[in-house]
Amino acid sequence: MMSFSSEVKNEIAHGMPEKECCRIAEAAGFVRTAGALKPAGRGEVGLSAVSGNPAVARHVKSLLAELSVEPGISVSVANTGGRISSKRYIIEMPAAETTFRLLSALGIIERKDGLLSITVGIPQSAAYGKCCRKSYLRGMFLGSGSVADPERSYHFEILAGGAALAADTRRLMNSFSGIHAGVSQRRDKSVVYLKSAEQIKDMLGILGAHAHLLAFEDVRMIHEMKGAANRISNCDNANVDRSIRASNTQMKMIARIERSAGGLAALPQKLREAACLRRDNPEASLTELGALMNPPVGKAAAAARFARLEKAGKL
Repeated sequence: MMSFSSEVKNEIAHGMPEKECCRIAEAAGFVRTAGALKPAGRGEVGLSAVSGNPAVARHVKSLLAELSVEPGISVSVANTGGRISSKRYIIEMPAAETTFRLLSALGIIERKDGLLSITVGIPQSAAYGKCCRKSYLRGMFLGSGSVADPERSYHFEILAGGAALAADTRRLMNSFSGIHAGVSQRRDKSVVYLKSAEQIKDMLGILGAHAHLLAFEDVRMIHEMKGAANRISNCDNANVDRSIRASNTQMKMIARIERSAGGLAALPQKLREAACLRRDNPEASLTELGALMNPPVGKAAAAARFARLEKAGKL
């Protein structure tokens, strides 16, 4: 059965950014988190990227083909075990000048003084406009992100690797209103995460996973309604418990008064009436007892009479 996270990635992978700047940003986000460079000498470099999702692999191949004239982009399958979920889809571009130009356009590599170097973090030029910031995050999520099934927990994360990339990823996520991402360390990797259901819902919208945003919201609303019902039930149960304890205390107090000199007859008429009503209606609430009094009184007045009755029982 496909996980919620895989379903979200499938939805995102079935859409291609309309603008070239957004296609560049999405490809850059994916390569930054899921790609590996393959130097081949003579200043040439190849690219290998891995995904566990076939829809994502097909999408990334199409995305790279849109941005490069390189005809040798391929997808192969590596099976690391016997299960379907163990398959890995490897997207490769050969070491060629066209690959170098694409990686340079993505902000992944640069050449300074004749030397080739890998850039660190997210270049500002790669995610300048709001549409491109969304696309960059979409690529990063497709490359190394995950979102928990809301039926179980609320958790969204992007595995960002080094501290510099994690800091840039957090800034990128937090550039959207209402998003407050955190960073944690998992072994030697930095993870940028969200724990708030409201923020995860907003992030799904930012990534363009609108169908799963609605599914997420449906589950969240059901959880909230169940939680509210449980709180009301717990509150009602607590009220019932308090009423039972109060009734038992009052019944014992009335029994003591009956054994004392004069008994209930020695009490003032209103207190005698309250004692007799409680004795005859041990399970009734204060509101119900107040309604039985002559004339009827409210809950506060009934409580006041039983407080006076308690004092009388202690004399």
